[in-house]
Amino acid sequence: MQQQEYTGKGSISNLGTILTSFNARNVFLVSGGMSFAGSGAKEILAGILADHRVTFFSEFESNPRIEDLRRGIRLFGGGDHDIVLAVGGGSVIDMAKMINFFTANRIDPQWYISGRPVKGVRGKPFVAVPTTAGSGSETTHFAVLYIDHSKYSVAHEFIMPDVAVVDPLLTMSMPAGVAASTGLDALCQGIESYWCVNSTDGSKEFAREAIQLVMANLGRSVNDPDERSRMAMARAAHLAGKAINITRTTAPHAVSYPLTSYFGIPHGHAAALTLSSFLAFNAHVREDDVLDPRGVDYVRRTIDELAGILNAADITEARDRIDRLIHAVGLSASLKELGVENKEQVDLIIKNGFNPDRVKNNPRKLTERALREILSGLIQFSPAAALRM
Repeated sequence: MQQQEYTGKGSISNLGTILTSFNARNVFLVSGGMSFAGSGAKEILAGILADHRVTFFSEFESNPRIEDLRRGIRLFGGGDHDIVLAVGGGSVIDMAKMINFFTANRIDPQWYISGRPVKGVRGKPFVAVPTTAGSGSETTHFAVLYIDHSKYSVAHEFIMPDVAVVDPLLTMSMPAGVAASTGLDALCQGIESYWCVNSTDGSKEFAREAIQLVMANLGRSVNDPDERSRMAMARAAHLAGKAINITRTTAPHAVSYPLTSYFGIPHGHAAALTLSSFLAFNAHVREDDVLDPRGVDYVRRTIDELAGILNAADITEARDRIDRLIHAVGLSASLKELGVENKEQVDLIIKNGFNPDRVKNNPRKLTERALREILSGLIQFSPAAALRM
């Protein structure tokens, strides 16, 4: 599917024309809580949707749970809706994606994630409007779902929104903590996509620009936000989403999910915690543990390219730049400071973060021993352990 894109300052003004193009009168609107009003979206949409019938769904947790999803499906299925409109962060857009897809296909989410093959049909026309700058969910064909602390990826070509409206003005009210975590998510997606075994020339172009935009603008976007930095971060998130839509994510994202589910660390922050360690880990790829079919030399060259994109002379400096950025936006790079401080907790993370799909996307084979050393090093905030592997 060729997605329609409206990007840039004021692009939300196109929404009325978009609704008309789909002959949409009955709108199913999925939104965040306070962010819907705080972003300015509520006020803007009040005028655009004045002549439309609107059903709202907003009462769900920030990490989509299956119980909330089923409530959304029941509400959506109980009305004759013409279009799905999602306005919010990545979790809001993910929730809307899944409501639309599972309702159209009349299948239970838990049945689907068990691995049953589904040819699938396309749901109602779907417009995604992000109010944060990080997930890039508006341009991907997958969504995240949590069941009993475990994270699952729901992926299908018909999940991708038909239209993405990326208006950076809607991100101006993001609190510093949200801007920091979501911005780090975009950085992780860009870097992981770049080294992923599924990377292409096209995905690397998206990822390269996303990484450079984050490194140049995230600090300002968090600590002293202005239109220029927030516009740059909105573009970075959108590009990083395009990159992972081609490649998917890798080890740092796999490890991030139990950190979020069990320890309450926001997703982007959780993914960034191991990013510099995995950069070093992947740099030391060997013939006996390379997973990228393009070979060891290709992977090493790719990691060197990433160091250059990060404006670093070598891997050590690149790692330092990532860790310093985490601190610069007011977040900790120490697992101990975030509540992870003993072997039992590390075991829990390994048990629930060793996602086969994402681990196999990593260019170097990840073993439990290697992951344990990385996590143990981060408890003391000494990720240098990864350099010795």
